[in-house]
Amino acid sequence: MNSLKALFAIILILGSAKAVSSQEVGESEFVYVSDLASTGYEPFAVSSTASASFGMKKGATMYLCFLADNDARSLKRREVIRKTFEDENAPRILPSIPVVCVLAQ
Repeated sequence: MNSLKALFAIILILGSAKAVSSQEVGESEFVYVSDLASTGYEPFAVSSTASASFGMKKGATMYLCFLADNDARSLKRREVIRKTFEDENAPRILPSIPVVCVLAQ
């Protein structure tokens, strides 16, 4: 009897996995992490899923978040930081690191 229950459970799991995988993937605009944080989303760790840096979650809604930086902004930040080590009175204004989040379905 136990083996029959186990077989039934396996059939249910495989059937539900097929149903989930056959669903269509939608599209949405990316969101800045600051927008999610301001509306109550909380960060959670990811294990390099799709190269994401971290995730943001609110209830059952989850986003994966990615650095959206470029070489020019990165170079400018390094330059500003280097100059502040040479001159404590140097301006500390530098480009923020953009982080965009994509809805996970």
